[in-house]
Amino acid sequence: MTKETGVEKTLALIKPDAIRNGDTANILQKIELKGFTIVTRSRIQLTPERAGEFYAEHKGKPFYDNLVNFMSSGPLMALVLAKSDAILAWRSLMGPTNSLKAREEAPKSLRALYGTDGTCNATHGSDSVASACREIRFFFPKLVQDPLPDSTGAKDFVARELQPTLVKCLTTLCKVKPTANKLEAITWVANWLLDNNPNKPRPLAEAEAGLLEGEEEEDEYPVSEADAGEEGVDKMEEELAATRLQSHFRGYQTRKTMKAKNSAAPVVVQQVETTAEDEQAAAVKVQSLYRGHKARKTVKEKKAAQA
Repeated sequence: MTKETGVEKTLALIKPDAIRNGDTANILQKIELKGFTIVTRSRIQLTPERAGEFYAEHKGKPFYDNLVNFMSSGPLMALVLAKSDAILAWRSLMGPTNSLKAREEAPKSLRALYGTDGTCNATHGSDSVASACREIRFFFPKLVQDPLPDSTGAKDFVARELQPTLVKCLTTLCKVKPTANKLEAITWVANWLLDNNPNKPRPLAEAEAGLLEGEEEEDEYPVSEADAGEEGVDKMEEELAATRLQSHFRGYQTRKTMKAKNSAAPVVVQQVETTAEDEQAAAVKVQSLYRGHKARKTVKEKKAAQA
């Protein structure tokens, strides 16, 4: 939860009475319509002991036993909701605790629509930031509750982690497919990002296949003939030499295989049907390129004449 953005998380429960009455789908729909993000959810059934732990703050009150029995009487759904000021927004959507009062004061609230009384009231929600943290940890102990980044942090992340790759992608697109239409450009960008994801590990053979035939990698650890002949070479250097030899051999095999496949691959000519609109668009594009070429040539001639 961050004070900078006002985005916070809260725990929401769809209680056993709403589950039994088949109101789960309607409640989830209203949650989404109100702009909540469902971070995670789980359908579970509490034992009386676990229900007692959850409502430990009410122990000793007259309604405690009935509440524990009700909450352990059937399955419920626990959700973590995220939104700007999620705690207040969720409590507003639920309405007053007593469903009878909710029907009078907030007839469109969840408890008014799907609840029965003060205990069987369809939903539960955290009442503060502290209780939200405790209740989320109770149902989702493995969920990381790190604060969401503020706008400055988000911009820094985009500039640091995403922008360099996107700039490289779009620059390559302009060079490779300068005349691509919108669909072709989007498809090409999607494929390029899949193939060049910086967080995706690349197999050894793929990296070696990128070497040009006859090109050798620079040796980071050059070894002279005199050094190679010395008997004092330790085990680490021997393992390094063996690994490098295997790497070069695999690269040689990969390049040889790819060369054989490329030479044996038949040339396939595809016939593409074009419409009148495609031909007209192509003609307009050719005319535009020609006019641009002619204009540049004229400017060049004028500059030469002035010189």
